[in-house]
Formats: sequence, structure tokens, C-alpha cells
Amino acid sequence: MDESHNQHRPELSVVLPAYNEQEALGEAVRTYQEAFRADGLEDYELLIVNDGSRDRTGEIADALAAADPRIRVIHNERNLGQSASFLRGFGQARGRVITWNGADLPFCPRDARRMMDEIARGADVVVVERADRKAYGLKRKIVSWTNVMILRALFGSPFRDHNFVQFFRREVVESMRIVSRGVSTTAAEMIFRALRGGRRVVAVTAQYHQRTLGTSTITASKVLRALGETIHLWRTMRRENRD
Repeated sequence: MDESHNQHRPELSVVLPAYNEQEALGEAVRTYQEAFRADGLEDYELLIVNDGSRDRTGEIADALAAADPRIRVIHNERNLGQSASFLRGFGQARGRVITWNGADLPFCPRDARRMMDEIARGADVVVVERADRKAYGLKRKIVSWTNVMILRALFGSPFRDHNFVQFFRREVVESMRIVSRGVSTTAAEMIFRALRGGRRVVAVTAQYHQRTLGTSTITASKVLRALGETIHLWRTMRRENRD
């Protein structure tokens, strides 16, 4: 997945996919800058993937990058979706460890130090599991837990969360060929392939933070599509096991 060569390898790359996030993006970047400064994580990059936004997201991202050399921006000419942006960001990330987050910061940047400590102790992948889903409404709780149960049943996953946030050593990312493009399957596939490859994958609990800026894009049609993508991934990986 790596597209970058012969460049400085920061300690950590954070990929931030952003689609119409003009209200949230600047605050997200400032929060990361302040958190990393407080936690002594100075060797990092923030890689914003502007996914064909129709608002001022791209303009804001470029201004942020102009003000801080640790910020880079990738512009998708058209809206490709979260998974394609996620993968493009991972492909161009330069860090020795690569992670991601939403522009609305469901994962608190101050928790990144704990995850990096797990990497330092020998983990190849850190799967961040939400401490709870109290911020969800009833319908979203049902959808979320149903998705977890399906993934655990189909793939034998030991984890309670597959689509929150993960931290990957660079070599793990570079070893993978990801076939799924679903919003609920791309990160999950990376976790499953790491497990299949004998990597040390650990789970760490962190608080989930509800969106306060911008607008959520989750819809019922996306939920149904996600189910189909999960079944497709299961069939694909099962065929690979047979070959």
C-alpha cells in the first residue's frame, strides 16, 4: 500500500479523511497539535485527505498545511468515499506507525500516547475499542452491536470493535493487499489480515466522543450496503484460505 519512498519517517502519521468538514477540520488539527505537544509527540504528520469536498474543506486544509510543515493534504478530485480516502491516506503516509481518525474526532488525540506505548511494548497493531456506546441512539446501538456480532461470527474475531480507530506498524500496512472498499470492512479487513499473518494484535479501550461539529453521514442505505460488503469480504477471504 505504500506510495512514499526515501523520505523522513516521522514517529506517527495520522490520516484524517474529510468530506465537507469545514466546521470541524480546523478545530481537529488544533486539538491534535495541542495534544501531541502536551504528550511529547513532536515527530508526527497529520495527513488530511480532502475527499472532493464541496465546501471550504480543501481551502482550510491547504491553509493549515501552509502554517505547519507537519501537515500534508491530499485532494481527491471527486468524492471517492471514506474507505478510498482512508486507503489513499495510508498509502501516502510516511510514519513508522500509521493511524486514522474522523475529522469530528471520535477518538481523543490525547489517547494516542497510550496506543503508541503499546506499540513500543511490541504490539504490531493496536485495535482501539470503544469503552461504551452511550452517545449512540437506540437504533445506532442496535446497528453497531449487530455489526460486531456478525464480524465475530464470520471471521472468528476476538475484538469488540473493528471500525473505531487502529494503530498499525508501517511494515504491517505495507504487507497487505486490501480488497474491500466498504466503510465498515476496510479497517476490519486490515485487522483480520494482520491476525492471519501472525502479527501481535492487541486491544485497548478508549472513550468514544460524539460529534459536536458538522453533520453525520450515516444512513439506512449505508447500513444495508455495509452488510453486503461484510458478506463479500467473508467470501473473499474464505476463498483465499482454500487456495
